[in-house]
Amino acid sequence: MTSFLKKFQLLKKKSTTANDSAPEDHRAQQDPREASRNQGRQQPSTSTQDPAYQRTSQLLPLLVKPPQQSTLEAKKKLQTQTLALPELPGTATSRGEQAHRLSLDGNKQQITLPKLPAAKTKRSSPVLKKKGPEGGTPVFPELSDEQFRYLWDAKKLQRAMTVKEAVDMMDEREVLNTILAHLQRPPPLALYKYFGVKLREVRQKELLGEYLLLLLRLSSQEEDRDGISEAVGLVAFYHLSEILVTLREYAHLMAAKRALQTDTTLEEQKNLFDKQTRTTLLMCYGQAANGAKPEDVFPLVEHIVSEILFQFRGDHKDEVLKKSFLRAVVMISKALQFCKNDNVQLPHKTELVVCIVEVIEEEPLGSFSITVLHQAILTINCLTYLKPPMDLEVRSDLVSKSVQKVFSLPSLKMTKLKAGSPTHPTQTQDFYQQTIGVCNTMLINLLSEIPNINTLQDILVHTNDWIESQKSYERERAVRTTQQLLKFVSEHLDFDISQEFYLLGQLLALLALHINDSVKDIGQQAAEALYYLHYITMSKMAREIEMRRKNKKGMVVKWYREDFFISGPSVFSNNISKVAKAFGEHLSPTQISQLALRSIDNLPNEDKAISQGASVLLSSFLEECGMDIEDLPMIIKEVYHHLPLISDPVTKEETLKAVCNLASKRLNGVVDVLLECSLDCDDTVAEIWKALVYDPYSNIKLLRPLLKRLQDEDPSSEICNRRHSKSVMPLAATNALCLILSLPEAADVIQGKFSHLLIALVTQIYFVLGTGRRGSRKPSNADTLPSVSLSSAIQALKNLTACAGYIKEYNILGMQGCWDMLATPEQFFDGIFHLIRTLFAFSKLHLKMAFKQANAYLRRPDVKERTVGMAFFTELLYHSEIGLLFVKQDILDVLREWMVQSCPLMQVFSIRGLGYLLQHSFEDEVLEPFLSPLLSYAFDPDRNIAKESIKTLQRMFRHLDVEEYGSMGTNLIPHLLQYFDDEDNELRCSSIGLFGMLLKGVKDNNKQSMREEVFQSFVPLLIRLTDHWNKEIARDTLVNCFSYLKWADVPKDTFEIESHISLFYTYGNICKHIIRKNKLKLPEMVAQMVEYLKSKSHFSREAAAILIGCNAQYMKLDVMTSKEVEKVYLALRELEHDSEPTVVSAAVRSVEELLRHCGSRINPHIVSN
Repeated sequence: MTSFLKKFQLLKKKSTTANDSAPEDHRAQQDPREASRNQGRQQPSTSTQDPAYQRTSQLLPLLVKPPQQSTLEAKKKLQTQTLALPELPGTATSRGEQAHRLSLDGNKQQITLPKLPAAKTKRSSPVLKKKGPEGGTPVFPELSDEQFRYLWDAKKLQRAMTVKEAVDMMDEREVLNTILAHLQRPPPLALYKYFGVKLREVRQKELLGEYLLLLLRLSSQEEDRDGISEAVGLVAFYHLSEILVTLREYAHLMAAKRALQTDTTLEEQKNLFDKQTRTTLLMCYGQAANGAKPEDVFPLVEHIVSEILFQFRGDHKDEVLKKSFLRAVVMISKALQFCKNDNVQLPHKTELVVCIVEVIEEEPLGSFSITVLHQAILTINCLTYLKPPMDLEVRSDLVSKSVQKVFSLPSLKMTKLKAGSPTHPTQTQDFYQQTIGVCNTMLINLLSEIPNINTLQDILVHTNDWIESQKSYERERAVRTTQQLLKFVSEHLDFDISQEFYLLGQLLALLALHINDSVKDIGQQAAEALYYLHYITMSKMAREIEMRRKNKKGMVVKWYREDFFISGPSVFSNNISKVAKAFGEHLSPTQISQLALRSIDNLPNEDKAISQGASVLLSSFLEECGMDIEDLPMIIKEVYHHLPLISDPVTKEETLKAVCNLASKRLNGVVDVLLECSLDCDDTVAEIWKALVYDPYSNIKLLRPLLKRLQDEDPSSEICNRRHSKSVMPLAATNALCLILSLPEAADVIQGKFSHLLIALVTQIYFVLGTGRRGSRKPSNADTLPSVSLSSAIQALKNLTACAGYIKEYNILGMQGCWDMLATPEQFFDGIFHLIRTLFAFSKLHLKMAFKQANAYLRRPDVKERTVGMAFFTELLYHSEIGLLFVKQDILDVLREWMVQSCPLMQVFSIRGLGYLLQHSFEDEVLEPFLSPLLSYAFDPDRNIAKESIKTLQRMFRHLDVEEYGSMGTNLIPHLLQYFDDEDNELRCSSIGLFGMLLKGVKDNNKQSMREEVFQSFVPLLIRLTDHWNKEIARDTLVNCFSYLKWADVPKDTFEIESHISLFYTYGNICKHIIRKNKLKLPEMVAQMVEYLKSKSHFSREAAAILIGCNAQYMKLDVMTSKEVEKVYLALRELEHDSEPTVVSAAVRSVEELLRHCGSRINPHIVSN
């Protein structure tokens, strides 16, 4: 004891010396307490300006200013800003020092809270108190002098004198020294309290401060600190200001002592010493506030709070220090509650909460040691009863950290296993339950600070995610907490529910998903939470629309009236679909989207109960309010991405049903998003398309939007626009149709749409190919496009043909190579030719509608679409039924309109269509307007236009009187000769036939001018008599030529080619008549024959050789020169090496005939060679 007092006096002397020399204006110096806590602290300065002791004896004010608003960045301020204490005017220490005044920065907004419940106004005390007879001083019978007689036995008390009387007669210092001497040994807690009672009665401030310091120096053990703080609490009833001054002085003395320690002192010992000092101070400040009179605490609370914040700051916080801090905050909070002042506010409340959050954050996750966590949450509960309300950011951080620590605590089963172990006592299980309950109470208290929807949502933001935890005990805690919060809101009529409940959709999804949770209790709690949530929703609606039971659309909510006759959570128990009916009409589009997205996220959940519940919830809400959904593309895309992850077949089936339910409301939007999701129609999208085809409602309407997108049009618009060159919608629609049309159920889908799909798919093929005009040899864009696009379009067309029942036609088209033609730019329109002719060759079911659709395509804005439409329009005229089903004059008007267009391809199609239509009977007056244009087009340099014109003119003159109208085509006769040897059989045949027909129409005054052309036609026509494609038409034309020349004496059967009669005989008989009529034309005819010897056709070469042999006898000197004969001879000799035996045979025989009749005129040298 003596050693201790000497050391204490020495420290006081050094501090006094330093303080006397310090300047008064040293206010900006750093608080020495801050520097004393950092590692690697420097040695204290011995300068006379050292402020270490300037605040040692600072006096506290009797009254302080109301606490100011704290800054929003409380956490940052606590880390960087030094806490300071207010000045104490009018109070001085025994050393006559005047303390500096330091104040906290920032202001805290004052928010009025409702009055606290009566149950919360009582304050507990660690010691039984009761008021004494005088002045209201607490009396503690257990701390009477009699209870501590053993202390005074050595004093030799006088007889007939009680212990109390003897003690009262002693000097105060003697009494205190006696008790203090016993405190040097491990004393009982009651002895500390007894010392506090005696010290409370001291009236000399200097003596009081001296013994308080002595008492504080005993705080080496935790038990001593508890006793010291209890004693300080008892003294504070009369001496709160003196205690605060002494505690400040003690803090400075301990800081100075620590700074004086040598460098060799271990850092761990310094830190331990620092923690012990701070722990003692924290406990003493708390007990001082708790033991003081309420009227004394209120003006000094800011100083007390500032001190405990300062002492808590810094490093090296152990569990004891944290507990001491939390206890101090609790005691200060309770002390303020006893002030019975509605306007009382807790200074630096935000900073206190930030510190507590740090304590919570430092607690390990899933730990079995939760004493600090439990105490921290209890401390927050105490703070919620005091103004001001917590700052939004601080509250959010508090809830997040608390929920994370509490919800992640081990399960109840685990606590049972750990109960009774050395490290985990038996009460662990109950204590865990209490901690979870305390956390829920804290959340409700936080909600009570500012009771409105926004506060509720700020809390739910942090609890909602835990509802989806894979661990059942974490889910159970989160659902139960949500249920209690919603119940609290629903039971308080004064709760402000006017704000927008933006979390309603998300919360609704989370709770509904767990109605069928595998853990029965979770399902029950979720159903109850939904019940309270619905009650809140209905109350909110009632307030918004003046208590009428209508939703935002003004519709009466029938479900609420009918079903709530059975009240309670059973309404939603195991019935997720009913949740959609209950809440569907009250959700905003955004909330519906939130709910749908949350449900989709849970579809792949490994827990079948959750995944199936998510699919039912999604399906129910999309069916109930699919029309109001806001982010439809996002919903469909999320389903698309999650569908492959679903392993449960029941969940997958219900999810596909959900898409069908949405499609029943918003089919166009669903189709568009599905096309965007997968251009190639992958397996996932294929599943959705199949579901839509199987769905009875979507089945009927599915093809319309697909057809629109195939045509690159907006399904919601009836206006046809020009296709966008970079649009991928037609390609995606093609792939989708390829799949859909392959399904057996597609037969019902295409009812009434076959013709539309037929022409649309062919048009798509045309776009993919990039064909510019028929027969174009230019490089095609098909080489640069993905081959899958073309093959998919062709396959879709095949599937359409088979799906519509054209099985026989499908096989014939395959044998004709139609599909390959359609895939080739040069043969594309030939493919259409075969497709239309074959497809409607047997069944005319869709013929009429196909023709209507083709006519509609002629009015479309894109030239390629019009081209395909014209191709269909033309080829469909091949079928004679079209002339019976439609007015022929209307068809002729369409053909005349497109015949005069500048596009060559359209001219070709219109002329060809007219040719098909001419298979019907027409009046001359109807066809006469077409004659002049056709005759002009026959001269067109475009081979295709000329060919179709010649073919059509031949058919037209079967209807028109050739003798009357043939004269209009006289100029065409010489032009037709060039096509007599054309490789195109159709063009050659048509030209020969038209030539013969036009000769009938030549007037007498023009016949002489056409004789030359007629003679030029003899050799080609004779050559064609051997061609099985043209022999009939060639024979008829020869007859017409002889008739034109008026060679009536030539028998008509002269031109008959009989298989059993030699060509030499037939040709000889014909040539005899021709040479007899006009011998002078023989050289020209022989020159033509020599040219035919070079023909690619072996039939033509053979026929030409035979004709030369037949005419050898007529090659007299007066008709042909020797040179001309030699030329003919040489040409024949070249054919002796021909690849065709028949040609060689004919050439050899003709050479023999030529040598027999003209051998003398041929140079012998040529013959020998």
